[in-house]
Amino acid sequence: MQINGTLIASWVGVMVLINILSAKWLMEDVYFDVQDAALAQYERHLNLLADEGDVQIQNRDALSVATSLQSLPELAEVPFLSVPLDELTDDPFLYEQLSLLPINQLFVDAQTASIYVMQNNSQVLIVGPVIYHSFLSWFADWFLWLMACLVNGLGLSVLLMAMYRAHVNVRTQLAAVLPADIKKAQSTSAQLTELHGYLATNEQQSTEQLNLQRDLLHGVAHEFRSPMARIQFALDMLEDADLNTQVELKNTMQTALVGLDELVKELLYYAKLKDGSTAMQWQLISCQELLQDAIAQVAGFYPSVTYRISCDGDTVIADYNLLRRALINIMRNAGRFAQQQCLISVRTKEGQTCFYIEDDGIGIPPGKRVRIFEPFTRLDPSRSRDSGGCGLGLAIAQSVAQLHDGNITVIDGLADLGGACFCLNIKTHKNQPSD
Repeated sequence: MQINGTLIASWVGVMVLINILSAKWLMEDVYFDVQDAALAQYERHLNLLADEGDVQIQNRDALSVATSLQSLPELAEVPFLSVPLDELTDDPFLYEQLSLLPINQLFVDAQTASIYVMQNNSQVLIVGPVIYHSFLSWFADWFLWLMACLVNGLGLSVLLMAMYRAHVNVRTQLAAVLPADIKKAQSTSAQLTELHGYLATNEQQSTEQLNLQRDLLHGVAHEFRSPMARIQFALDMLEDADLNTQVELKNTMQTALVGLDELVKELLYYAKLKDGSTAMQWQLISCQELLQDAIAQVAGFYPSVTYRISCDGDTVIADYNLLRRALINIMRNAGRFAQQQCLISVRTKEGQTCFYIEDDGIGIPPGKRVRIFEPFTRLDPSRSRDSGGCGLGLAIAQSVAQLHDGNITVIDGLADLGGACFCLNIKTHKNQPSD
């Protein structure tokens, strides 16, 4: 059940209707019965006092009637007033009853809560009003308020129960999807604070993902344009070309299609890394063997570049295939712009394992060392598609580093080779982390 303004308004309407019906039923069938019972009890009390007063008057000796009655504890604090009988003509029934009452006889009137004593034929002693406290009289006075509180209390309890159940359902649903640190929060305010931070982080991540997708779409459109233009040009020329030219045009189309296929594969691989669906295969890896394997995959593309390794038998816990892919991408980037050599070294410090890939090429200006990790970023014409690659290599390497709780940066060279120096940092795990 969802608690909203419409439900609250409906509840208020139902409660107003229940109050009207309850008030009608109580006034017709219950309220007056309670009042009559309280009045009957009050009248019995007054009659008992009157009987005791009769006894006091009969045994008063030389005392006056008022003094005799004041000796009763229940009447000690009650007002006594002597008035002419003619002043009571406003109440014909009372006047008639008192006119027929013998001298020194008592008459009880429950309506005025008073006791009347005829002192003589023209003078009446009024004792009262007599205050009588009992549970029934208190209940009769507060009956309607108590019933209203009961009815509205039950209605409010139903609403609060519904709200509580809705709250429990929401918390149960949230607990199924929220991180463990929010579930562990003790107080509601702490949970709300954690939830606010969690939602803010998710919003930021969603915004970043949307921006990434937008940039990717723009980049893909741009990257597809060149091979598609080659294919379109070859198709336009194919019909009127001679046999030798047709072979060249077909080779051009084949090369463009291979480039498109490579681009699509890289895009799918990059998207898989970014959407968080990559399952990490953690294992203990020898850095020496990992680097030798990566160099074996790259060296054939750049036979004029010498790759050297500086490693002291370091090991690291990581995903072998992903880390090799990142290193291959960085090494290919280094080999593409290196003149003669590329040095790969490994160092461990402060819980981080660092792979340094340095070349003796043209280097990267300090102001552009961050942009190169964005998809389809090329800093100058010398780094165009014609030099190889599809513009996603370093972006993929950065994503792999982030999956290993690390990153890639471009720093000043360690070996003073004069070119770019890439530093791939990953977290050093003592044990295989759980997914």
